[in-house]
Amino acid sequence: MAIAKMKKVTLLAEQTDKDLLLKAVQELQKLELLDLTTLEESALLDSYSKEKPAAERMEYEERLKDIQYALSYLNQYIPKAGMFAKLKAGREEYTLAELEESISVTRLKEICQDVSEKEKELIVIDQKQKTLNEEELFLRKWEPLSFNPNDLTNFKVTSGFVGTISSGNVSEFKEALKGTVPNYVDEIFQYKDEAAYLIITAKENQQTIEEVLNQFQFTKFTYPYKALPKEELQRNISKNKELQEKEQKLKKALLQFSPQLKELQLGEEYYYNLHQREIGKDLLLNGESLFILNGWLEEEQFSDLSKLLDEHVGEKNYAVISEEIKMKDFDSVPVVLNNNKFVEPFESITEMYSLPKYNDIDPTPFMMPFYLVFFGMMSADVGYGLILLIGTLAAQKLFKLEHGMAKFIRFFNLLSYSVIIWGLIYGSFMGYELPIQLLSTTSDVITILIISVIFGFVQLIYGLLINSGVKWRKQERASSYVDGMAWVGILLGIGLLVLGMMVFDSPILNLVAYILIGVNVVGIIFVTMLSSESKGLGAALGFYNLYGVTGYVGDLVSYTRLMALGISGGSIAAAFNMIVDFLPPLAKFTVGIVLFIALHSLNIFLTYLSAYVHTARLQYVEFFGKFYEGGGHALNPLKTFEKHIYLKKRQ
Repeated sequence: MAIAKMKKVTLLAEQTDKDLLLKAVQELQKLELLDLTTLEESALLDSYSKEKPAAERMEYEERLKDIQYALSYLNQYIPKAGMFAKLKAGREEYTLAELEESISVTRLKEICQDVSEKEKELIVIDQKQKTLNEEELFLRKWEPLSFNPNDLTNFKVTSGFVGTISSGNVSEFKEALKGTVPNYVDEIFQYKDEAAYLIITAKENQQTIEEVLNQFQFTKFTYPYKALPKEELQRNISKNKELQEKEQKLKKALLQFSPQLKELQLGEEYYYNLHQREIGKDLLLNGESLFILNGWLEEEQFSDLSKLLDEHVGEKNYAVISEEIKMKDFDSVPVVLNNNKFVEPFESITEMYSLPKYNDIDPTPFMMPFYLVFFGMMSADVGYGLILLIGTLAAQKLFKLEHGMAKFIRFFNLLSYSVIIWGLIYGSFMGYELPIQLLSTTSDVITILIISVIFGFVQLIYGLLINSGVKWRKQERASSYVDGMAWVGILLGIGLLVLGMMVFDSPILNLVAYILIGVNVVGIIFVTMLSSESKGLGAALGFYNLYGVTGYVGDLVSYTRLMALGISGGSIAAAFNMIVDFLPPLAKFTVGIVLFIALHSLNIFLTYLSAYVHTARLQYVEFFGKFYEGGGHALNPLKTFEKHIYLKKRQ
C-alpha cells in the first residue's frame, strides 16, 4: 500500500511518568501529537486542562541558545572538514540513551563560558584596534609637523596658527596672505580635499591675519597629545602590534576548541530534544493525577511504540487505545508514503508537487515507470548514462551519505539504466554513433516524434483510467464516467482513426472508432444532463465538456519534447565532437582532451537538468492533471533533532 495506514492513538498515564512517556514517543520518532483542546468532548475538557509552560522549558531554551551561539562563533575560527572528508566520515549514530549518557551539563556550561570570555576579549581588542587605527590615520596625516602646535600659545612676540582649509582654495589663500601684513607660511600637507598650513606673524598683526583665515574658513588645529606626531605614531604602531599579537593568541586558543565542537554538537542535540519534549507537553491534557496524550501513528509502528513504552514507563503504568480513522478526519490525517525500494526514490517528485490526502491514492507508483522512460529518452546516451551509473554507484560505495542525499543518489542511479538503454536504442556514445542503431536521431526524427506522441497517448489514457477508478471508489459514478471512461473511449476512437489513416485503412477499424467516439460523446452529454438538477443546464455543460478535446490535443503536443530534447542533446554532443575533431593531431590529444571533457561536462549537466525538469513537468501537468489533486500534509512527529547525528534504534 503506497499510503501507510494510520491510526489515532490515545495514551493515558500518571503525571509522574509524563517525561518518561514523552521520551519514549520521541525515541520512536513516528507519532504526531494532537492538540487535545480541539476535542469535541466537553466533559473531558471540564476535568482536564493544558499545562502551563514550566521553568525547565525556559532553561532548555537558554542553554540551547548558548550552545548554538558558541557553535556558530567557533565555526568562524575552526576550519571545517572538506566536502569529501565529511561525506566519507558521515554522521555518527547514537541511541537516545547513548546520547544522553554522553552529555555533561557542567562541561557544556564551562565550554560556553570559555567561548564567551574569549569572544568578549576579542571584542575589546577589536574596539581598541578601531580606535588606534583612527588615531593612526590622524597621526600619519600630521606626521610632517616637527613641533607641538600647543607650544604656539607660549609665543610672546609672534602669533602662530596651525589649521586646515579646503584644497580648492589653496591658491587664493596664499595670494590673500601675500597681500596683507608680513607673515610666514609653511605647508604641512595637501590632500585631495584638505590642506594644512602653519602661519606665523607679529603679535600686532594677529587680528589682520585672523580676518584672512576666517575668510577662507580656516579650521584651527587642536592637538590632543604632548609628544610630537611622529613619536605618538610610533607609540600607536607599537600598541597596535601588541593588540594584534594578543588577538592572534586568542584566535589560536579558539582553535584549541576543535575537540569541544563535538561536545557542543551533541549538547545541541540533547537540549533540542529536551526542549521539544517540553513543547509536546503543551498538546497534552492534564488531570489531578493522570494525563492524556493523543496523536497519529502508522499502524505498523504500534508494536514498536508499545515496546518503547514498556521499557521507559513500564508495562503496567500506561494505557493505550488505538482507533480506526473516521471519514470526517480524512482531511486532517497526516500522510506517510510507503513504497518499495524501487519506487521510494521517486517519492521526492510527488512531494515537490504535493502529498496526497489520506483517502486519495499515491501517484508515485503510477508515475515512476513513465518518469524512468521519459528521462532516459530525453538524455539517451550510453556514455552519459555510464558516467551517471558509475558516479552514483561510487557515491553509495565510498561515502556515508545523508539520508536525503542517499535517496537522491538512488533516484539518479535508477535513471542511469534508462539513459543507457535509450542510448543503445539511439546508438549514441558521447555523441558518436554506435555501429548498431535501432533509431537514428538524424534519419528517424519523424519515427521518434510518433513514438513520443504514442507514449504521451498511453500515459493520458492511463491517467484517465486511474481517475475513473478513483471517482468510482468515492461513489462519484457520473464523474467517473464523464471525466474518465468517456474520454478514454473518445481518445481510443481517435487513436484508431489515426492508426487507420497512417498504417492501414480498415472499414471495420474505422467503424469501431466512430462507434467509440459517437457513443461516448452522447454519453458525456446524457450523463451530465442526468446528474444535474437542471436538465437544460446539464446538457449545456455536457456540450461544454466536449470542448476539452482541445486540451488533450495540447497535452499530446507537449510530449513532443521527448523527441526534441533527446535529439538536441545528441546533436550538441556531436557538434562538440566535431569541434575537437577539427583540431590538428597534436592539439587534439592535448588541448582537445581538456576541451572534450569540459564541453561534454557542460552538456551532461544541461541534458540532465533539462530531462529532470521537463520530465517532472509532463508528470505534473499532463499526467497528474488527469486524476490527482494532492493537498495532503506530511507526518510531523515528536522527534529528535538529528542535525549532527542520526538516531539509531536500541538493540
